[in-house]
Amino acid sequence: MTNSATGEDCGLRERKRTATRAAITAHARTLTAANGVNGFTVEQLCERVGISRRTFFNYFPAKEDAILGSPVDDLPEDLVRRFVEGGAGTAPERLSDTLVADFVDLAVGMTERMAMSRSEMAQLKEAVTAEPRLISKAMHGSRETEQTFARIVADRESLPADDARVRAVVAVFGALIQRAGLRFFDPANTESYRSILVTEVNAAIEVFSLAAPLPAEPAESAPPFTDTAPADPADTAEDNE
Repeated sequence: MTNSATGEDCGLRERKRTATRAAITAHARTLTAANGVNGFTVEQLCERVGISRRTFFNYFPAKEDAILGSPVDDLPEDLVRRFVEGGAGTAPERLSDTLVADFVDLAVGMTERMAMSRSEMAQLKEAVTAEPRLISKAMHGSRETEQTFARIVADRESLPADDARVRAVVAVFGALIQRAGLRFFDPANTESYRSILVTEVNAAIEVFSLAAPLPAEPAESAPPFTDTAPADPADTAEDNE
């Protein structure tokens, strides 16, 4: 009974930490969208969240890190669990039939749970783009995101995270999600995120389905083409006389 209670307490604390971290990032992004990166202080952010300055630095080393957040913060546990469980029962060394559809559901679910509006996201993008020091941090975050998704896909498909198929899934979907996001957060857009992402995914499916597997090494090269006729032996003999 004591062990059970202790486990519940640990789970509650972890959920509280996750919620606090997510709240810090959400408010940091909202303040950045409205005022720019340098338009607010850590103290003002803490006041919005309802935490102390000391608590803030228990979660993030600097304001910029809070703005960008962590890849884990944007991955709801229930959505990830549903995605991983979707690959159960797949034959070893074979990708599950529903991998693409389930990845779309995961991406759509994450987008629908974002705390920011479309206009706020557009303002945040402008604010971050205007700050060169955040670009390198954002690029590092992208690498962390790729590694996080690679682990999730690998868990689902029971494959090593460095498997070429896992890397391909993460790379292709990462590009498609980025394109869909740019279209969705365009202020003039009226389509749903799912509609946009599905259009991008179906286009990729059509392109890749046309190709047969390629050989690992190219075929042996043929002799170079030349339009010069071989020399006539008779002509050669005459030249030697």
